Amino acid sequence: MTERPSRPALAGLLGPGAHYVGSLVFQGKVRVEGTLNGSLRTDDLLEVGPDGRIDGEVEVAQALIAGTIDGVLRAKERVTLLETAVIRGRVITPWLDMRLGARVKGEVVVERGGKP
Repeated sequence: MTERPSRPALAGLLGPGAHYVGSLVFQGKVRVEGTLNGSLRTDDLLEVGPDGRIDGEVEVAQALIAGTIDGVLRAKERVTLLETAVIRGRVITPWLDMRLGARVKGEVVVERGGKP
């Protein structure tokens, strides 16, 4: 069995009660428990906790959403919307997993290989 290279568990955290306005760019996993008004980009996983909220544009490799996104969510690999997720806007991804109870009001585009 080959060992995987170790990566930091978390590259960024916007904690509960925090409110940030602007653009955030990370290399690695990010968790949002507070509120972001602006844009967020990472080459890894974005987790939005149940009380987390993003108003703006998100570009990630993967997303695990339990909170709210108002805007555009673009994932290169996969989006998972948990039971408490609320998306208002647009989701663009090659793979979507939507749990019972998750809500989407807007457009969902599942694009694989450049073809919707």
